[in-house]
Amino acid sequence: MSPSVPQGQGGPYGLASGPAPGGSNGTVALRRRRLVAAGLALALVSAGVGGAVGAMVAGDDGGSTVVTTAGLEHTSSTAGGTSPAASGTVSAAAKKILPSVVTISEESSSESGTGSGTIIRADGHILTNNHVVSGASDGGSLTVTLQDGRTFSAKVVGTDPSADLAVIKIDASGLTAATFGNSDALNIGELVVAVGSPLGLNGTVTSGIVSAVHRPVRTGDSTVQDQQNTVLDAIQTDAPINPGNSGGPLVNSRGEIIGVNSAIATVGGGSSPFGSAQQSGNIGVGFAIPGNYAESVATQLITAGRAQHPYLGVAASTADENTRSTAASGTGAQIRTMVSGGPAESAGLRVGDVITKLGDRAIPDVDSLIAAVRSHAIGDEVEVTYTRDGKTATATAKLALQPPTS
Repeated sequence: MSPSVPQGQGGPYGLASGPAPGGSNGTVALRRRRLVAAGLALALVSAGVGGAVGAMVAGDDGGSTVVTTAGLEHTSSTAGGTSPAASGTVSAAAKKILPSVVTISEESSSESGTGSGTIIRADGHILTNNHVVSGASDGGSLTVTLQDGRTFSAKVVGTDPSADLAVIKIDASGLTAATFGNSDALNIGELVVAVGSPLGLNGTVTSGIVSAVHRPVRTGDSTVQDQQNTVLDAIQTDAPINPGNSGGPLVNSRGEIIGVNSAIATVGGGSSPFGSAQQSGNIGVGFAIPGNYAESVATQLITAGRAQHPYLGVAASTADENTRSTAASGTGAQIRTMVSGGPAESAGLRVGDVITKLGDRAIPDVDSLIAAVRSHAIGDEVEVTYTRDGKTATATAKLALQPPTS
């Protein structure tokens, strides 16, 4: 089962999507499907910011943990992941996070698969990827296996397909909930640990470093309606991640969630002798949804059942796209259409303008623009740098609530 979906222009509510006219289209993949571009494939890795402060409790390392109104725990530290007690110690991070990691099995009439998740509340709320549990919405079922071997049926609390995140719940109490760290403080080269059930091997721990941050990565989920906005502002890591790791945590050296493992890059695009497309495993390029963003979405799913996102109100394409490169890149995101009265138009931007920066982040292509906008909150005022008629200018846009897709 390997349907492909072309990446076309962004819709009227999209920020940007798809290749510039004349560019090559890619394909997207879910579970046994993959995105192939110039020999590099991107596959989802399933097999087969917080609310107001509610309370504060002391942490084991002398710091403190904030409990939000949604019942999630978040460190109050503004530092990165390294601490004197656990610096460079994978075993310490694993010991902290393992009791909170679960295996999720999905069964539906059309498919079955295995993924991972993280307990984020002691009452059984679990954070995972949308593509791990999406089959359950079509009459399927979900089974969660804890580290101690206990199994539970699970129900979906809420999903956010465009962010590839979901919260599910099991009927249990007194569970060990993980703590969210500060993914905004991550440094390239910092130690990270990935935990999950690659190839169905539950409780597997691997380690590596943060290879890059703010890497625009399309989710590859062809079932999502909001295709123009399915771009993650991802953390790239070389920690080995394989099919089945989807939805599991990427943690810092204190065992705090700083990412949700979601996709891997794979080499090649051949098919197997059995007539179906192959999905190769780890090659040292994995991608995780930043923890701060995941916490924000999880909070909304728990408290409201759905998540909201900011938008700029443009559809765009990559200007001067280099279609010969494996990684899409160009000279910016060129506005093709605008939403009347939207943030971009209200800021004075016009069709034809090429956006080159959003805040302090360079925008070489369309996906970079989507990821940069998604990293902000609704109502944020952002400086947009653009070129028009060969001249560079700036404008301030106030990001608004993205309207629902049709």
